[in-house]
Amino acid sequence: MGVIMPYGVAIREAIASNDLTKMEAIAEQAKKTIKDQGDLGTALLELLDAIEALKNKK
Repeated sequence: MGVIMPYGVAIREAIASNDLTKMEAIAEQAKKTIKDQGDLGTALLELLDAIEALKNKK
């Protein structure tokens, strides 16, 4: 499994830095990640359902 970038942390650090260039770069990275990942929230809910289903089979 690859490394997942902590975008929430990175975004908050960029905001705290008050560095416009850094903020814009992080925003672009985050937008690309969101686009590439699709609906991560729904995928996570599906994963949790699958985990629960397997636990209930035991």
